[in-house]
This record gives sequence, C-alpha cells and structure tokens, in this order.
Amino acid sequence: MTHPIPDDALDADIAILAKKGAGKTYTAKGIVERLLDDGARVLVLDPLSTWWGLKSSADGESAGYPIAVFGGPHGDMPLTESMARPLAEIISRENLPAVMDIAFMKKAEQQRFTCDLLEELFAKNRDPLWLVLEEAHVFAPQSPTGVEASAFHEVDRIARMGRSFGFRLISITQRSSRLHKDVLTQAATMVALRIQHQLDQKPILDWFTANADGDFAKTVKANLANLDVGEAFVGATDQDFFDRVKFPRITTLDSSATPKRGEKRVEPKTLAEVDLSAVREALDAPVEEPSAKTKIVKVVDEAAIEKARQDGYAAGERAAWEAAIQALHQAKVDEVRAAPKPEPEISRKAKPRKTEGENPLVAAARRIWPAKLTWAALCTMDGRKARGGHFNSLKRSALDLGQLREENGLVVLAEPPETGGECPADLLEQNLPEPARSIFKEIRRVPGFNWTYYAEKLGKQPRGGHWN
Repeated sequence: MTHPIPDDALDADIAILAKKGAGKTYTAKGIVERLLDDGARVLVLDPLSTWWGLKSSADGESAGYPIAVFGGPHGDMPLTESMARPLAEIISRENLPAVMDIAFMKKAEQQRFTCDLLEELFAKNRDPLWLVLEEAHVFAPQSPTGVEASAFHEVDRIARMGRSFGFRLISITQRSSRLHKDVLTQAATMVALRIQHQLDQKPILDWFTANADGDFAKTVKANLANLDVGEAFVGATDQDFFDRVKFPRITTLDSSATPKRGEKRVEPKTLAEVDLSAVREALDAPVEEPSAKTKIVKVVDEAAIEKARQDGYAAGERAAWEAAIQALHQAKVDEVRAAPKPEPEISRKAKPRKTEGENPLVAAARRIWPAKLTWAALCTMDGRKARGGHFNSLKRSALDLGQLREENGLVVLAEPPETGGECPADLLEQNLPEPARSIFKEIRRVPGFNWTYYAEKLGKQPRGGHWN
C-alpha cells in the first residue's frame, strides 16, 4: 500500500491530531520512516519513551533505522539536561537522526532541556531538519506559565520563523484544544484521525473550514468522531490536497502499542547500531570558555554522577551538580575571606563607614579592590542609593579629582591599595532589600541558569511587575 500523503506535503509544518488509541503516533512514525528513507535529518522530542522502536523491525527480529536514541531504557547513551546545547551543536551540523527520550526527566527538567536544545538549534541550524514534537501540547500549551514559557517561546519561534532556518515542525497531540493556536495555525498539512470530544474537534474543524471547500469541511465535521483506527482526514493547503485516507502499516516496531488482554509486548531481539564515537568525543571535548558547571569538574563525585545516569535518576545527577557548584563557590568564598582585610565585615544593613576627609564612594571602592562594580552596585554594596543630588555630587567630585574613573561602565579605583579588600558579593547580599536578596543569594548558590529557573526555585511567577 502506498503512502497517501503527497511527497511535497511532507516538506511543510504538519499537525497530527487524534484521541488516544486512534493511531496518531503510529501514523507519525510512518511519516518519519518515509523521511528517513529519503535521507532527511529528523529529531524527535519524546516525553513518552515510545519512539525508540524505530531501531527495530516490526517483529523485533531484525534491525530498523540507525537512529540515535538519547535517554530512556533503550537509549544508546544516557541523557541529561546539561547535554542539550552540545547535542544541538552536533545535530545542527551533522545528519544525525535522533530521538531525545525525556520521559524520565521531571517536568521542569524537560522544559529547560527543550528550551536550551531548541535555542541552540535555532541559532546554528540552517539545513532542512524535521523536528517532531510528541505530545506537542507539553511543549506548546495554550496558556504557558512558569518554566513552560521559555520552552514555548522557542517552539513558537520555530513555528513562525523556522522555515527560513531549515525547520519543518511535526506536532503530535491527543489534546488539540490544549495545543497553542499560534503553533497549530502554522501547519500547512493537517492529519486528523478520530477525535470525539467537541473541544478537541473545534481547532480541527476551524482549520478545515478555513482551508478546504465547504463540502469537504462538512464531511469532516460529520465523520471525524467515527473514523477507524489509522484512518484520517488529510489536508495539504500548498498542494490543494484534501482527502479521507487510510495509512499503511509501519515497518518498524510499534513500541507505542498497548498490549491487549492476554498479549505480551514485543521485546526486540535486534536494534540498529549507531556509531556515536564522534558524539562522545564532542561531549567530552573541553571548551575555551568553561561555564559554571564545567569549571567544577574537579570537585564533582564522578562515580555518583555515573550511577545516577545508569539508574536514570536525572534528579540525582542534578543534585550532584548543584552540590559541586556550591562546593566550588564555598571554596572561592573561603579564599577571598582568607586574604588580608583592612577592616572587619559590616553587618546586614550596616551604615557606610566614613573615613575622615575621604569621599565615601572612594572608600567603598577601596574596600572591595580589586573588584570593579557599576555605580549602582557599588552604592548598594555600601548601603546607599545611587540617585539624587548627594550621590551625584560625590560621584562628580571623585571623577574630577581623579580618585575614581570609569572603564566600560565599571568604577575603577585610581590608586589601588596593596592588598585586596572584602568580597563585594557578600556585601551586596547583606545590603540588598528583599526579595532581591533571596534572588541574588540563590544565583550565588547555583549560578548559570535562566530567570525562569530562579523564579521556580523561589516559588514565584517569572512575569508581571512584582518579579520584574
């Protein structure tokens, strides 16, 4: 049986919508098999751990497609949140068909991984790449909040502008009412299998009403709830193709199938092998500008992290990284505090110490040498506000006398002391008002993440006036 969708209709954003058990993932796998047969570059984001079956034949007896599976019980390599950007870098320049099995990550980890992966891909990918979103409403919900918002931004950007950067988006969901309309309306090819709930039917009927002739739209409305498994209404606007079709059987293992009573799930005897030596080499390669995470490799318990990877405990690995970051930070704090200090630390909300006849801003800059801060940070560290006539007079006087100068927006002490001063981050933390102090403290404890992450850690919403 030939595939019913025209070849050209696959070179577009595709939406595959159906109720549970109607065959949406099965249908999507058939489309991906066609793409892989044509040598297309395919990347699947899989929060259900069902796409690994592409690596085996339908009966499990022989190998399927040599597609790399990262994460999950059938993965070629464990997957962690920190691997998002390096993997995106590799995929952006290579023809490496891949499945990212993120089913065993926590929801927030899934969202952060997706955000980092897609952000990096959008920046670097330029050749045709089919991006498959299983359970697309997880990545592009109708009303994204908290950590979801950052991941949705990347999906939405790819849906709206991705074609110019090589992207073709395949969105699969059983809850079309929950999929963001800005993503759904960008689809030029619609595959609608059986859907019975009116709320989930409405986006589909709206799409066919807007793109097909009136008679076909009426046929969809009358029969959408009664389609057989694997049967669908297909619309391809660019090819002016609208039809009721039956999809053929896939050639790979249906790892998404639910065994019926008395049946056993097929366990594959053979999985296609994939050479990931280049990937491992790239992941292990040092970078010129190490991030906060890569800088702490010497204090990480590598055995604990490897055990967490093998056991599939993403949270355990994350805890290990956070503990290592905190250990590195504490070591740095101890190093700074061990240096000679001209004066003891000030207490929280302490008033700035005055030096007879010396500009308070100059004294503050001397206390933290060799650190350099902005005017606002320097004042906050010293318990004063960087605004008003008094501040401006002090600033102008210090500049005119050559006691302070500016370099790239930072305050520089013209005549530095022989020894280093106090840790400016400690002083900032002591003098910041709440909730800024709590935010700054969390950033010091675990650096290197985005604002959404810190908002979530502090139990706040990363939007609106209060957070800003």
